[in-house]
Amino acid sequence: MDNLTTERTPLVIAAEIKMITCQTKKILLTSAIEIGCRLQEAKALVKHGEWGKWLESVSYSQKTAERLIKLYQEYGPKFSDGSDTSKSTSMSNMTYTQALLLLGLPAEEREEFIEQNDVGGMTTKKLQQALQDRDKANQEKDQALQENQALKKGLETIDSTISELKNEQAKATSMLTNPENVNAEAQSANNTSSAGNDPSATTAPFTHNLKTKHDPDAHIKYVEKCDTCCKTIADTFFDLTTALTNLAHIDPNLKEEKRKEANQLIEYMAETIKMWPPPKKPLRVHS
Repeated sequence: MDNLTTERTPLVIAAEIKMITCQTKKILLTSAIEIGCRLQEAKALVKHGEWGKWLESVSYSQKTAERLIKLYQEYGPKFSDGSDTSKSTSMSNMTYTQALLLLGLPAEEREEFIEQNDVGGMTTKKLQQALQDRDKANQEKDQALQENQALKKGLETIDSTISELKNEQAKATSMLTNPENVNAEAQSANNTSSAGNDPSATTAPFTHNLKTKHDPDAHIKYVEKCDTCCKTIADTFFDLTTALTNLAHIDPNLKEEKRKEANQLIEYMAETIKMWPPPKKPLRVHS
């Protein structure tokens, strides 16, 4: 007759010990939830101010009691000890320690995390690492969202500035090329010339072909102005490229859209600056 008894080896014994340990931990969680249920019931019945004293009768501190009540509130309605398969869920495979660690997760996210990570089969160390990785991923996600909002706000400011610059340049070009403006300047210059040496005559506005006394140091102001504007453009360009770089990691499509807009502005500026100010016909001044 064959011997049906399993051979007792160190590996078999180790497996049995692990199984018993796991079952014990699950029983501990089941018991903790049951105790938490009764503690919550007792707390509602005990008179105000006597809760701590009553806990002494069952040898629990208030901190431990609150933890057990929390376990019941979070897991009790969904927990099954496995005896009833119709109620069995992924939570049934958790241990007491795992359940405590997962209390840090919002209730709506906890069950999803348990199913996605097979918590029942994880060691405490691996579970702690998984929770840390999750927290880190959420922090990075939140940071990315904040950066995205900041970038959008920055891009809106850039867009607004670009629009204002375009409007100002359009106005400047219109003022310099509009015949009506040229005629107005010419008429003003003629009036000044005909006034002769009359002290009461209005001083003629400065035009490029009229002899007017210049401030010998005027160029210094405008050179400094040019230098300041160039530095501002350089700084803004650096901020723009930084924003586009960050945006590329968050929303590549939005990055490309903003890159094209920036490129159009740069091309427009480069074309404009090739010959500025635009050529203007000299004014004819009659004596």
